[in-house]
Amino acid sequence: MVFNNYSELKIGFTTQNFNLAMPNSVSNLKEIIEYASKEGFHFIQLRDDFASLTNEDCIEIAGAARKNNIQVFYEIQKNPLDTGYFRAFNNALRNLSHFSEPRFLRVMVSNSEFVNDLNKKGWNEIEFSQLTRILDSCSLIADETNIRLIIENSNEAIFGEKDSYFGLNDLFANTEHVGFQFDIGNPFRKASRDKADPDKVEQFLATLGHRWVSAHLKTILDFGGEMQVSLTENPLSIERVIELMGRQNVKYVSIEQKALPDKEECLRNHKTSIRFLRDLGVLQ
Repeated sequence: MVFNNYSELKIGFTTQNFNLAMPNSVSNLKEIIEYASKEGFHFIQLRDDFASLTNEDCIEIAGAARKNNIQVFYEIQKNPLDTGYFRAFNNALRNLSHFSEPRFLRVMVSNSEFVNDLNKKGWNEIEFSQLTRILDSCSLIADETNIRLIIENSNEAIFGEKDSYFGLNDLFANTEHVGFQFDIGNPFRKASRDKADPDKVEQFLATLGHRWVSAHLKTILDFGGEMQVSLTENPLSIERVIELMGRQNVKYVSIEQKALPDKEECLRNHKTSIRFLRDLGVLQ
């Protein structure tokens, strides 16, 4: 599969799409890798929420990835201010060491610090100071083993409010090393603490340069909606995101869709998403 106008752009998907039908195991992940290769994907994002896979598991999975010529990202569902983050981070570094390029480790940038306050939009000063220190430190630790740490936006506001709270834009202005995986649906979904203006988000993305590493194509049909089972329209359109990525030499784009318990339905939804991208004219 090749993107029109941007032949260097690689397409993949996150194993989150299958986590109800095919929970993480060596046999399931090897089957997913073989499926990715057969369908013409370039990579998968292996989502292991708490970095629970063992050293031996990852050696075997990495062998299957090499055999099928599929690149592997590693995703944990822990954020830097969450209890247990450092254990998951260290385990993820160990597990990812068995995989070849591109050696990206994705972590969430927020979640636990927002759960108990429904009115909270961004980080307070203490949280923000802790977060920036942790991310820069962890990025340097990852760099020592030739791993790139990238964060994904979650429910926090994209833009901070002066003297009130810090947002994602402040985070990138106050860190040096961490990369970014942009989830194109999260700023507009029901759980978002501040429904962002798509035009302003686009302007923000255009400033990131080499910090922007990849994107999750997860679509929200309407503002304040829910994640869809296959790709649809989105407040910030897929076409605009792909164009921005192509112009800034961002090379990895990944399909994320709502997980369902039936494997065959998950596979059909993947085909629907690919057809949607082709109908848009962005994918050959």
